Amino acid sequence: MPIMHDACGCRAAARDFALSGAEAHYPPDLELEPTHLEIDLRLDLVEQTAQGTVTTTVDARRAGPRAVRLHAVDFELLAVRDGGGRSLTYRYDGRVLVATWAEPFAAGESRQLQIDYRVQRPVTGLFFSKPGPGAENAPWFAATDHETERARHWLPCVDLPNVRPRLDFKLRADARFTILANGALLAETGHDDGSKTAHYRLEQRCPSYLTCFAIGEFVRFEDGEHQGKPIAYFATKEFEPSHLKRSFGRTPEMLTWLTKKLGCELPYPKYYQFALPGFGGAMENISLVSWDDVFVLDERLAEEWSWLVDQINIHEMAHTYFGDWVVCRDFAHAWLKESWATYIESCWLEDNVSRDEADYDFFANASAYITEADERYKRPIVTRTFDHSWSLYDRHLYPGGACRLHMLRRLLGDEVFLACRKGLSADVWR
Repeated sequence: MPIMHDACGCRAAARDFALSGAEAHYPPDLELEPTHLEIDLRLDLVEQTAQGTVTTTVDARRAGPRAVRLHAVDFELLAVRDGGGRSLTYRYDGRVLVATWAEPFAAGESRQLQIDYRVQRPVTGLFFSKPGPGAENAPWFAATDHETERARHWLPCVDLPNVRPRLDFKLRADARFTILANGALLAETGHDDGSKTAHYRLEQRCPSYLTCFAIGEFVRFEDGEHQGKPIAYFATKEFEPSHLKRSFGRTPEMLTWLTKKLGCELPYPKYYQFALPGFGGAMENISLVSWDDVFVLDERLAEEWSWLVDQINIHEMAHTYFGDWVVCRDFAHAWLKESWATYIESCWLEDNVSRDEADYDFFANASAYITEADERYKRPIVTRTFDHSWSLYDRHLYPGGACRLHMLRRLLGDEVFLACRKGLSADVWR
């Protein structure tokens, strides 16, 4: 067994990446595939609940299957039924919902499964905030954050990336709140009780970990458009629009650079970003990137952190293509998104700051990866044997994978390497 030194200089044994007995993970079979979700929910930010109906369109890829299995953790189930009145039964153990139709599907047949349910302040996935005793100045919001397998705590779904339905959100909340979700806003309708419903539609396919909405008292900064697609930033009311502009205001030029670099236009109807307390980093939800509000900069902090926010910004933006448009079939191949997004950071520095900065970024990536490999564990960049999918999100995946991409670029040369990333049509990216 290899020997290493810990931070205090003591000798210690390097551990394996996964615990003894860890199993290999594979994507689920899709003989019945969810292809569309209509998420029709009312969000009560006072009671911190979500209640309503999710209608899942299920398509049969072959004749014969009768049952679909959905992740759904700690739901209060109100009803489970077929949208066309067909006979079905279901069982639910608090973690997984299995719906079984009396009659098998024909090949190519579509059916709709309607689930009425309620959740109250889930342990993760959907987060609520409101003022209260000891937190009188807490902001009002309800927002989601899923990577890797946390959508299941509020959304009945196959909570794995090879299932990528299209989405319709119909979200109802108090009219004073801003409502955001993946896709394009089709309509916003007021109701007599002082609430409103926002209807967002995402025509492109979206895995559960990239499904997102945010509702709350937000300030907003609109930052123009990218080829007709709006750009805007949101945060809680303790901030001002100028904070958002200062923090994320380089986004339009980044979009211009990235789309030109990849030879592929922005595939989604908008590029929005929101920042909330306690979100811990940033997440590339399709058309609605989330941030922790620690990255919303005042004038003093901007002097020290603008470079960091820019680097994270370009990383999340790179996921528009590497992760959102091209989605890994399962988490074993998460390098397809994280290694590429990390390497795009270096490319941004090379083209927009200096070659020295890009070389230093490569050095920092190599050092971070080698330190983990020497002092903690070594693993293949692609592996199916892990304790949990989140375990894969380590220095092997981010800087280690980025270094390998840089190596390939040097071996192939820019003419070949860059040509592989450019000139791709939307059909190829799908």
